[in-house]
Amino acid sequence: MSQSPSFTGERFLPECSGEIWYEHWHRYALARQLSQHCTVLDVACGEGYGAAMVSETAHKVVGVDLSVDVIQHAKNNYRHHTNLQFVTASCECLPFPDASFDFAISFETIEHIEKQKEFISELKRVLRPDGILILSSPNKRLYSDAHDYHNEFHVRELYRNELDELLHEAFPHIFWLGQKLLFHSAIWPENQACATTEYLVNDGRQVALVSHPSVEPMYYIVVCSRNPAMLPTALNKLSLFSDSAEMIYQDYAKQTRRVMELDQLLKNREHLIAERDSFLSLRTQQMEERERLIAERDALLDMRTEQLNERTEDLNTRTGQLNACTEQLNERTEEIIKLNALLSLRNEHIIEQERLHIALKQQIDYRASLVWWLKSPLRFITRALKGNS
Repeated sequence: MSQSPSFTGERFLPECSGEIWYEHWHRYALARQLSQHCTVLDVACGEGYGAAMVSETAHKVVGVDLSVDVIQHAKNNYRHHTNLQFVTASCECLPFPDASFDFAISFETIEHIEKQKEFISELKRVLRPDGILILSSPNKRLYSDAHDYHNEFHVRELYRNELDELLHEAFPHIFWLGQKLLFHSAIWPENQACATTEYLVNDGRQVALVSHPSVEPMYYIVVCSRNPAMLPTALNKLSLFSDSAEMIYQDYAKQTRRVMELDQLLKNREHLIAERDSFLSLRTQQMEERERLIAERDALLDMRTEQLNERTEDLNTRTGQLNACTEQLNERTEEIIKLNALLSLRNEHIIEQERLHIALKQQIDYRASLVWWLKSPLRFITRALKGNS
């Protein structure tokens, strides 16, 4: 078996679960009942699971899809079905002769097609005059309008009257079926066949016995033909589809647990938000207090700046005075240096005078002494002799 293509949200795969699984498998289960021993065409067969299911009771089944990769996967995956063939082709131009098939299937295809009228004409062409078409289409009023939902893969969805008008010209005889996933409580005779079926509906507080579900279908399933006698006679019944694994309940339980987990996460988040709000409130108070302190600091800084400016002005004034005093001091210093120079000269002169005075005094003292007087006559004689010579 080859690996299945990836689920894109458009083409159903049998590995999917939940509501979409029940909807798709139920349609093919119905088609399987209606197409026994027929030559069947499955248009837009996708992965091929439905065509393979139908081939178990049909004479021959041909699945057609536009995707080359999907068709190749179908050929590989279901090659053990000898009466099953897969062909790559456009549903708007089917590569088959006229009147080739007894039964045609087109599930969830028409809403993806722009040329819907041409598509229906092509289905009519490849079906035999007594052939049957079973086709499904989402109910636009409930599928999209009621939920304000837009499916990006759908080209043109149809209301019931639009689908009826589209089909009626090619297939004048139509039997309408509705499909929707519903929740029921089932009560049945254990290990016995059900003789009849009753349908109970609770409307408010009133329980009523009704003949069919009173809800609006999510999908329309139409069984149509050009020959009214060929329409199956067993369509006026309630068809229920389930699985032994009860997948929907498993999915529901999983989703419920997930919701409970999300509720707990939401409570935890609300608790964290409350703590965060409390913390933010505290931080806000702290920020307000900080802003108040900053304002006080700025005011004090402005006052200190003003005082500093005043002191700077006073310092500049005193610096000017100091510079003036320095100039005066320098002048006085120069005068003192000059006076010191004069004083030095005076001191030198005084010293010289004192030295001369001392020498003179010594000379006077010498002359006043007896030696001088004794030597004086000799000096006079020496001078006289020098003068005569």
